[in-house]
Amino acid sequence: MSTRALNREKLSGGADALIVVTTCSRPDLLKRHLAGLRDKIRDLECADLLVAIDGLSVPGNQESLEAVRALGVGALVAEHSEGVGVSKNRVVGQLGGYSHYFFLDDDVEVLSPTLFSDHMEISGSTGIHHFSLHDDSRLAQEMPSSELPDGRMIRHAMYGGAAVNYFTAHALECVGGWHPAFAKLRRGGHTEHSYRVFRAGLAPAPFNFVEALAETCAWHNPPSVVSPKTAEVADTGVFQLEEDLMAQEIDWHPFSASHPGTLVAH
Repeated sequence: MSTRALNREKLSGGADALIVVTTCSRPDLLKRHLAGLRDKIRDLECADLLVAIDGLSVPGNQESLEAVRALGVGALVAEHSEGVGVSKNRVVGQLGGYSHYFFLDDDVEVLSPTLFSDHMEISGSTGIHHFSLHDDSRLAQEMPSSELPDGRMIRHAMYGGAAVNYFTAHALECVGGWHPAFAKLRRGGHTEHSYRVFRAGLAPAPFNFVEALAETCAWHNPPSVVSPKTAEVADTGVFQLEEDLMAQEIDWHPFSASHPGTLVAH
């Protein structure tokens, strides 16, 4: 297994985890949940918070930037939208100095900072480098669950959601970034990326779900701002484009973005 070192940039010197909210054209949702998230992680001295805004040219995103600035949170802003996967590429491509990465959709309401601290602790104790958390109805093709020493269960599945995604830096070094093929859809791509972590032997399944931690979030699941009705969907429920990429068994892809974005410090 080959790895490619991430750069060492951070928002602040002492933080070990980067918590990223990805957003596009949903300023009302961002404003509804961001202040609470900022307040809940204040006691997590090891964490930095960032909002990744995908395209200032998209309606609503300038309003999002103004809200983020008013709350004193940093932002990574691109002029043009390329979708959530490329938005994550921009983050890791510029801020690769953390040991832990969390990516949250803008509609996720965080109820407890244990969402972050427990995922990092469980990753360290189990050697699982990638977890996902979302409405559990999105888990599909489940495998046998595993049990932690304290009795909490980890459900493993071949398909799932990406409302909350956790990665170690080692996982991202090994598998790289999200495939830019999804820029034309501006959504999708997380399943193929999670499969890479699984095939690299860094997780027992593409989707690993700590059941008890689902209570640390409220799931709102609003309609997507992008609904590519012409894109073919496979029987598994993901885009056929993604299934075709998964069949190629890509082992690493750069953190590529046509528009790298600008870091706006808080």
